[in-house]
Amino acid sequence: MNAIPATLSWQDEGMLPLVDFKWLMAGVGWWIDVPRMRSDAVYAGQCIERALESGSQILRERCPEILPFLAHPVQCGASDSP
Repeated sequence: MNAIPATLSWQDEGMLPLVDFKWLMAGVGWWIDVPRMRSDAVYAGQCIERALESGSQILRERCPEILPFLAHPVQCGASDSP
């Protein structure tokens, strides 16, 4: 029988909240590149701004929840669209 390891590395911990965010954003018409969001603070800031401006209450609630899983502090408003 094939077994799947039950442990996650520290790098995988934040994937569930980020993938949840990705699909919530897809629901309002925005495609999110999760690996880029984890490594690019400007892009992450743009995604979060879009979520906050989307009119979706659940997206607004998720934004603070994903911040700890990003590699760098978010810089909202640093450039144009993602």
